[in-house]
Amino acid sequence: AEVGRSTLVIYFSRTGEQYTVGVIEKGNTAIVAEMIAEKTGADLFEVLPAEDNYPMTYDALTAVARQEQRDKARPAYKGQLPDLTAYDTVFIGAPVWWGDWPMILYTVFENNDFSGKRLVPFSTHEVSGLSGFDRKLSSACPDSEVLTGLAVRGNDAQNRLDAVRESVSGLLHLRR
Repeated sequence: AEVGRSTLVIYFSRTGEQYTVGVIEKGNTAIVAEMIAEKTGADLFEVLPAEDNYPMTYDALTAVARQEQRDKARPAYKGQLPDLTAYDTVFIGAPVWWGDWPMILYTVFENNDFSGKRLVPFSTHEVSGLSGFDRKLSSACPDSEVLTGLAVRGNDAQNRLDAVRESVSGLLHLRR
């Protein structure tokens, strides 16, 4: 299938204080998501919490993320995804939270039908890489085809845009 019209990028991103980066105005994952959309002509959907109680400081946020994981929380998000029948390829991106997808993404996976879709995970992180995003996505969406994803260091998303653009181009090149 052509990369393009039938492509959607779903992402969850945070601003505030980030590990090794300091306080950022634009989320790392948002930067990567927009690059992918720009290069593929994809539609974008940002996953926003219905009630945003996430702290802006790094330590406080990681504590909340860890608690959500322990509780197997499924935080609600605003609005609804575009009609997925219109897309065959869906890029899904988020920061790595305690070695996993943020729990709000599991809400997305479990409340939408991704069967028959080609899913491409991407993460932003400092040390954890893709952190099993692909494997965990396969478990959450067993009737979809999950492709190798892309891991981008948050520090690079903020400070080395050319390097990130190259990684994104490499990722898309593999998809053609």
